[in-house]
Amino acid sequence: MPKTITVEKTNGTDDRPTTGRAGSSRSKNHKAARRALRLAYRTRRGMAPLYATAAQAIAGSALAAADDGWKTALTATVAGAATTAAWGRWDGRIGKKRLRKRLPARRDFIAAASAVTTGGGLVTVMAATGGLQPGHSPYPALVAAWGIGHGIYWWRRGKKTAAPVPALSRQLQDWQDNVACTDGPLPGSALRDVITTDYGWTAVVVLHKGTWKKAVAATGDIAGALDLPEEMVQIEKAVGQSARRAIIAVFDRNPLQDGTAHPGPQILDKATGQAEVGIFYDGKPARYAFWKPSGPVHSVVYGATDGGKSRFLDMLLGTERHNGIVSWVCDPQGGQSLPRWREAVDWYEDTAQGGLAMLYDVRNVMYERSARYSLMEWTDHKGRVLRGRDHFVVDDPDPLISVTIDEAHRVLALPGAVALVLEIVLMARKCGIKLRLVFQGPKANMFGAGPESTDIREQLQSGNTVMFRTASALTDSIGLPGWEVNPSQLPMYWPDGTSTAGLGYIKGPDNRQAQFRAHFDRDPAHWATTGETPTVEKSAAAVCSKAYSERLDRLAARLRGETPVLPDDAFTTAADSTRLTPSTDPIVQAAAAIAAEAPAGTDDKVLAFLAERGRPVGRVTIAQETGLTVSAVKNALTRLKSKGQAVAVDRGIWAHPDHAETPADPTELADAA
Repeated sequence: MPKTITVEKTNGTDDRPTTGRAGSSRSKNHKAARRALRLAYRTRRGMAPLYATAAQAIAGSALAAADDGWKTALTATVAGAATTAAWGRWDGRIGKKRLRKRLPARRDFIAAASAVTTGGGLVTVMAATGGLQPGHSPYPALVAAWGIGHGIYWWRRGKKTAAPVPALSRQLQDWQDNVACTDGPLPGSALRDVITTDYGWTAVVVLHKGTWKKAVAATGDIAGALDLPEEMVQIEKAVGQSARRAIIAVFDRNPLQDGTAHPGPQILDKATGQAEVGIFYDGKPARYAFWKPSGPVHSVVYGATDGGKSRFLDMLLGTERHNGIVSWVCDPQGGQSLPRWREAVDWYEDTAQGGLAMLYDVRNVMYERSARYSLMEWTDHKGRVLRGRDHFVVDDPDPLISVTIDEAHRVLALPGAVALVLEIVLMARKCGIKLRLVFQGPKANMFGAGPESTDIREQLQSGNTVMFRTASALTDSIGLPGWEVNPSQLPMYWPDGTSTAGLGYIKGPDNRQAQFRAHFDRDPAHWATTGETPTVEKSAAAVCSKAYSERLDRLAARLRGETPVLPDDAFTTAADSTRLTPSTDPIVQAAAAIAAEAPAGTDDKVLAFLAERGRPVGRVTIAQETGLTVSAVKNALTRLKSKGQAVAVDRGIWAHPDHAETPADPTELADAA
């Protein structure tokens, strides 16, 4: 039989709390409160006027309970009004960076100021008179009117509508319609990072195909497509970015038109050897190198009449005078281009013959310094004491010498000048000598006759090249090879009729293919008549000819109206002079050896070979047949040419004057090439 279990019922009460009533009620209340808070948060924008109205009523009643609650309300109102004013009108910056993207619209600012001041005033009055006081009090109606009035503006402002398609800026739209279209100058291109500037706007051009050079070459077509004058569009390489990107600047008014005043000789930074000689169109400084760690930097300056060359040279010479740089100046135009510097530089010549004499003494100083430096003891960066320095250090122990020759084509047209200048250009930097030649343009005939002229131009242009407005578009690419610029297209006058002198391009440390304008010095005579004139060291002066030692006497004669005559030894070198030959000083002997670069009789041997050969011959052949080095033959030919005893028939091909018209052997021409 199955077992039966009996359960007994009791009517007693259980002391344990039943689950479900009190506990579940509290839980439901918490959940409802959380849902209400979440709903309030989600609808905070739309319900903001209702929340603000309720907060006013509560604040007015709460502050009325305190004796001085109205003071708290008044303080809060004043603080809120001040904060609103700052929010609506403060536009702070840190340097050039704005701390906010944009200011609020005027209507939003007025609405916010009204809400804060009227609402705060209403709360202050309620706090002072006993609170909201429902019934016959006007406060409930005023609070409701405040909420409805400001709520209507709030709701209308935030009304949900279909988001409109953002309109393109005028620059982007014009670019798409006229430049980037299928038949435009740059199909498929785009603008990025459009920035409005004080002078117009700038942007980054991203090409669909090709490189930045394509954009630069299309500058004129782009200006036409945008219906702008060509001079109001500037395009350059985007340095450090993709080759497909270029920087475009469109001017409402060229920012270089006003120019900048020359601040003074302090433009030279002696730590780097670079001087800020002007500004680019975007306001960044344009720099010119006087020297770099390896030595001085040669320069060439081009520019047509009224291009700004003379004033640019005034600035450079003033900078040199007040920074310890020795200036030698030749102005073959009778001193008319640079008249302020007759008595303000170490050596000044106003004739082409005087310039040639100056070059001979430059060569003398070059070899004298070279001899000393080759035996000089110096300490390197590791503290080692070494003998023989292969580079130049400014003012250690000698000053930098800067040789400026204006209208240089007149000096280079003289016999022997081309070979002399080439020798100086190739060797003078290590000896602390800087050559600065000034021309109307970069045509080959400006640099003299003969194959060496091209070498001179290439060497000079490897340093600083300053190119103001030129007269011929055919020479633009010669003066700045590889640059996509057109100095000949620079205007002569600004739209207001003022001169554009000083406007051009500069290839220097910045290497920017962009327009720059040199500083304008309104009073260059001030820098020419103040300070002390730097001079060369005694050892350099000792190897110079009488053309240097008698320079002040010739200047005095010129000022008296006389015509001074150069001394007989003006066109000799230290190696040719007997002043160095008998010396037992090893440094002087080294100078003579370096100058000759060959045993005695080399010139006679080369001359005899040319006469015996009977036709033009290459330098290499001369060296092989005479047993001399190519370097010795080259220097011997240069000296013979200056004496009229050898003729450069072609690049590397030489002949005796009697055989210059005889055709050269094709083999010689091939070897020379």
